[in-house]
Amino acid sequence: MLRIAIRRLRQRACFHRSFELISFPDLHSSIQDEQTNCYCQKINAKLPSTTDPLNPQLKLPQKTPNYSKHVLLLSPGDKFAQPWKVAWNHNLDTNLNRPYNAIKKLRSSLSDSPGILINAVHLQNEFIPRPKGNNEWLYFFVIPDMKLYIIKETNIEEFASFLHEGVFQAPRLSFQDYLSGKAKVAPHVQHVHRKNLTRFHGETFLRDWNLVCGHFKRDEKCGEMGPDIIKAFQDENLLSENNLAIISHVGGHIFAGNVIFYKLFGGGDGGSAQSKLDSLWFGKVYPHNLKLLCENLENGRIIDEMYRGGISMN
Repeated sequence: MLRIAIRRLRQRACFHRSFELISFPDLHSSIQDEQTNCYCQKINAKLPSTTDPLNPQLKLPQKTPNYSKHVLLLSPGDKFAQPWKVAWNHNLDTNLNRPYNAIKKLRSSLSDSPGILINAVHLQNEFIPRPKGNNEWLYFFVIPDMKLYIIKETNIEEFASFLHEGVFQAPRLSFQDYLSGKAKVAPHVQHVHRKNLTRFHGETFLRDWNLVCGHFKRDEKCGEMGPDIIKAFQDENLLSENNLAIISHVGGHIFAGNVIFYKLFGGGDGGSAQSKLDSLWFGKVYPHNLKLLCENLENGRIIDEMYRGGISMN
């Protein structure tokens, strides 16, 4: 008989929704363990010797970056394109070709704003307009604003100042900092406000997000697993009304597969800025346990063994 232990979720930041952290002592039956071991062996067989193998026995640290905005650069091309495998360099900041060269420019302009994460994403469904391959415009989706901003490359510095307005300043922390526990220390934060700011007007898209790390050149575990997890989302029809995308490196590739969920709560009409957003990070996600993760998440439960951490974004 399946025994389920439930306790209240304790964390650094309160969620807008009340979640319960659950543990399944008997969840991993011999069949499920065999699925995990077989899948990890299949992925490990594809990896070069220089890449750390998948190890399903690793315990996840429940820590995430301390951030207040997530800026997503939308990759051009349809859902069948594979920029995450071909076009995304090991370090996105070294990309010289459009649109990815915009990432280094934006990051440089935001050098004093460590509370802003920047990633490339490749959309796997059609809820948001995607740029075309020869498009001169840059498409940035900003969370928790939930707005798509389409800008010119010449406007990146002004866009950075716009993003910087009102952001919470926080210490710059690497993923190794989270592993060593530095993220437990309450950071000194402050609001940033500037005068004479250029205002950018984006289009609002109030829809949840499922982001799956698939940055092949950064770590081949993620590059191999990301498409498998995307396929599981699609085949199982999981959270099908959410935006679904492959995202560049989010840290912790040793805990692949890594999935981030952004979940909206409340808000008024389509132009409302009052919607509340929770950020939930998971690791050790495999195609065969994704359904279990999603179904519990929809019922307000977080599986302890897969939980990397989370924060409320606004």
